[in-house]
Amino acid sequence: MQSKSSMDTDLVLTVITPTMGRPSLDALIMAIDRQTITSAIFHILLWDDKRDPWAHAPGYYESTRRRSLIMLPGSGRNGAAPGSALRAVGLMAVQTPWVTFADEDVRWDPDHAEAILAAASGRQWATSLRRVWSPQLAYLGVDRFEAIGDAPGRLVDYEMSDNNLMVFRRELGTAAAVLYRETRDYNDDRLMYAFLKQRAGQPGRTGRPTIDHICPDRLVGFFSQHCSPS
Repeated sequence: MQSKSSMDTDLVLTVITPTMGRPSLDALIMAIDRQTITSAIFHILLWDDKRDPWAHAPGYYESTRRRSLIMLPGSGRNGAAPGSALRAVGLMAVQTPWVTFADEDVRWDPDHAEAILAAASGRQWATSLRRVWSPQLAYLGVDRFEAIGDAPGRLVDYEMSDNNLMVFRRELGTAAAVLYRETRDYNDDRLMYAFLKQRAGQPGRTGRPTIDHICPDRLVGFFSQHCSPS
């Protein structure tokens, strides 16, 4: 990672991606590099020793605004929370004012970063909505029922925003890194949502989907049943 003195002062947002180097990583990188505010974005890729058989070496993906950090073997396998400990490392490495996550299975609309930062203006965090797709790329609809926190329309008995849908101030991410490091349950995004709701006040909201998210096979029925057409 670049030192603070050499970090581009025009950078505003850091994106954190735990990765195995799956082919979908290339599509994510392409989407980030096509943002309307690409010059304001820095991207951190976090690796351990588990790699996709077709993955390039971590250094292949680097550029002036993208760096690969390689962690100890096994760092990304963390009980039912794979990648969570890698996210914790990323949160501690961020130098920009704002931070977000982008997993290998998401794609950003060209104006996603601009829209969610605009929603966060005057606040300490913000959330977006997502379009959900099956692994076979069948469109399942817009998630307006689960990953919307406490917004009207929530149909589940818990509050959350998916990791990929939140942007927040760097100092909040630093304070919350321990939550990602220590959990071994499938709940790091719920922990982060609760932390931000308690510590950061009400979030801004884009009010529209700006992300495409490919869900795992086991959740296709869940999203098919509850997602809205648009």
